[in-house]
Amino acid sequence: MSAPLDDLRRSVGALGAAVLACLLLASCATVPTTGPVVQGEGGASTADPYGGYVRLLPAGPQDGMNPDGLVGSFLKDMGSFEEDHEAARSYMLSETREEWDPDGSVKVFTDLDTVDLEADIAEDGLTAVVRMRSPLVATIDGDGKYRSGTPGVMMNEQFTLAREGEDPEGEWRIRGLPDELILSQLDVERTHRPFNLYYFNPEGTALVPDPIYLPVSTDRIAERLMRRLMQGPTSWSEPAVRSEFPEGTRPTVRSDAESVTVEVTRMGDADEFRMGAQIAWTLRQLPDIQEFTLVVDGDGVAFAGADGDSVDRPRPASGFWLGVNPGAVLQSVNAYYAHEGQLWSASEWATETFGEAERVPGPLGAGDVPLDRFAVSVDESTIAGVTLGGDTVVTSLAAPGADVVEVLDEGIFTELSWDIDGNLWVVEEFGEDAEEGEGDAEGAETVDPETPVEPPPPAPGSSAVWVLRDGDEVVRVDVADLRDESLVHFRISRDGARAAVVTEVDGRRSLKVGRVEIGADGQVSVGDFVVLAGELADVSEISWRSADQLAVLGRREGGTDQVFLVALDGGSPPSSAGNSVTGLVTVSGAPGQPLVAGTDDGNIWISNDRLNWKNAGEGGSPAFPG
Repeated sequence: MSAPLDDLRRSVGALGAAVLACLLLASCATVPTTGPVVQGEGGASTADPYGGYVRLLPAGPQDGMNPDGLVGSFLKDMGSFEEDHEAARSYMLSETREEWDPDGSVKVFTDLDTVDLEADIAEDGLTAVVRMRSPLVATIDGDGKYRSGTPGVMMNEQFTLAREGEDPEGEWRIRGLPDELILSQLDVERTHRPFNLYYFNPEGTALVPDPIYLPVSTDRIAERLMRRLMQGPTSWSEPAVRSEFPEGTRPTVRSDAESVTVEVTRMGDADEFRMGAQIAWTLRQLPDIQEFTLVVDGDGVAFAGADGDSVDRPRPASGFWLGVNPGAVLQSVNAYYAHEGQLWSASEWATETFGEAERVPGPLGAGDVPLDRFAVSVDESTIAGVTLGGDTVVTSLAAPGADVVEVLDEGIFTELSWDIDGNLWVVEEFGEDAEEGEGDAEGAETVDPETPVEPPPPAPGSSAVWVLRDGDEVVRVDVADLRDESLVHFRISRDGARAAVVTEVDGRRSLKVGRVEIGADGQVSVGDFVVLAGELADVSEISWRSADQLAVLGRREGGTDQVFLVALDGGSPPSSAGNSVTGLVTVSGAPGQPLVAGTDDGNIWISNDRLNWKNAGEGGSPAFPG
């Protein structure tokens, strides 16, 4: 047993067979305030996706209401979805009631206490206009994509009203209104649930979750989820992913308490294995569904290697599709850390031990080339590192006698991360006197990987992102959306379809996720960033824990630094990953693994539950592949 293994003591809980059954430990996703637990990444869950759904008993319009009172009561009752929004329609004139067809999008306000209603009644007393103003908390578009509102942006909506029967003594009713639903946060919590749709990354090597918010009731949610899957990805995800179900697929979907049947007509060269993978991982979110059947051109598809009562009725949780799992790693993944100038890996996780630890083979593991920071490829075959001083990026196979290859030089390189397809993503900062496209290593701050200290943020627009395809071909990444912000951190998702970033403007940091687009000319861009966890006052480190959840080191306003779990659905609040540990500076996660973190005094900590962190001994910058 090697020396660092003695240091890495008393830690980590068992993973075992539970990891195989639920390969990717994902977010406990809720809606904007509180709500039921919904397992992310298709993992098996005993949570009820209908849990917490309560039918609203609307009051309906009362006699003698004035225009602003009627609109206020209408907003309160709009959260009733029963009978095709019958409660909301009761506030409308008969012709409006029949014609109103909400477009599926939602605008979210906090509650009625934040709403300002101003009524303007016409001189004849027969018509009125009511203007509504309230802070815009969020929007849910017609695709189901949740986007947090920008602080300070107001919702400005207008309702036109008229007297029934054009009678000066008639009741006020709504004649014109927005096409969107206008719901309070509490109504969204009660009526919507976050789900993932699953599509493939461009190379087809991993599934990518596409988070949506879906209105739920107690009727046939499996059928609605399957139809939504076949419609294709949201407009946000569409440029970064692909579906095996071609555009225009119109499925026939049937379900009962425990099974779903999906019938489609083959279009083009659609692959049945990939169709099954998208269906299986999407259905894993519904714990009651125990099997599904895929029928293509009238014939049931046999998945001979899948678990189930028969080959044409596989279980959604079958390991048959693990090779394209959303987390892009398998359960045997190692953790890596720096110790006394060398790189070590730990495996064979077991109760109260960090596992078998050994030095990483090859020159970078031996410390032949001193490194400021490092990253391990998703398949664990290659180590990338930034050399001491930060001016060169090198790679080497994790194998005895391997060569060290300089892949970028003459720069100030600050971030490294890998995707499943062997692409290395690198962030470079430009010195004040550097030409565009060149870095200046002089004066670069040395970072000890065992006791890293976060440097000050770069100036806005002074960072570049490079992707080394297959670790070799260098392509500059277009991140024009961030030109006016300081890029503090950049981490590519293991599936390669998204990137998580931390940016800073005027001392305020933001956590965001953007999509990766590859143009016909091979140009790569990351953009259309969506803000996550806006309630966090500061974020100092990020890691992809799973395909739909980030591990984030940060703090709430007035709080202390701690690790939070942040779902990518956009609406779930960050949840604490355990009691605060003094001096945390790094955090890393991987599907089905405990969180690992490093402190500024050169110690490794591990969290295997939501309450406690355990000290695992000496070492620095612990990280999982990716």
